[in-house]
Amino acid sequence: MAASDILKYLCYQICTLLGVLKRSYSEETARDGLRQCTTAVQNIKDQLKTVKTIGEKQSLLSTLAQIKSFRAQIKYTVKHGAGTSARKETATNRVKWDDSETAFNSRIRTGVISNLKHKDHKEFLKDRFTLFKRRIANTLKKEEAVKVNAAFVGQFRPQKADRTLEEPKHFTTKNSPIHRDTNLEAWFHEHVVTPISTELDEFQERDSGWALSSITNLGININKFMPQLGSSYIDLPQQIKRKKACVNVKNDDNACLAWAVTSALYPVADNHHHHP
Repeated sequence: MAASDILKYLCYQICTLLGVLKRSYSEETARDGLRQCTTAVQNIKDQLKTVKTIGEKQSLLSTLAQIKSFRAQIKYTVKHGAGTSARKETATNRVKWDDSETAFNSRIRTGVISNLKHKDHKEFLKDRFTLFKRRIANTLKKEEAVKVNAAFVGQFRPQKADRTLEEPKHFTTKNSPIHRDTNLEAWFHEHVVTPISTELDEFQERDSGWALSSITNLGININKFMPQLGSSYIDLPQQIKRKKACVNVKNDDNACLAWAVTSALYPVADNHHHHP
């Protein structure tokens, strides 16, 4: 059996055991699940030593994040199954952040927030904001700005087919910039919660035949922000605009420098940020 097939089989086995645990807790099943997680992680690490393409590496890292989330969910089930969780439950107890390796040089940090309890994807996404905000704020202490995208992973089950095999589905958002003065709560809702919720709802409502059965994790990819070249217009962050010390004419051509020089030589009273 090929290494990729072995890994796929292990993922299926772990997911199945996790489903059994959620329905009826058993220490033996939990131990078996954790053992298989360890085997799968080692399998992935072995494959990572020989991969040749970024695509292959990214695929393995995505599977590794999925296995780590399964392991976190099993440990959560063990804790609650044994009745050892007495403290008050908060958002940070319902989701868990893990740093992950990345296949891309332009990426500053990749984090995976595992779902420990949620069944509703909208409530899950709301709970993730606390961890997201903390990590982004720490990153912006070193970076002036970053670009961020998110990737939602869930287990889906066929609604109409006789087979009960679950499969993971991925929903990824676009890269969007975050500056130091960005309202993170508004950004998270606009660029993560809304697009992922909309895509999930549309995917299940149209004739796809799949329904979300469980939530695995949300990956947060924090990338270096590399502004476009000087020939293209980009809006300035509010912290720079407020200083009123930078000429940034809004144009739709490749003559940024010419417009900046012209506006300095021939200042206007109104609409000074637009070219004629």
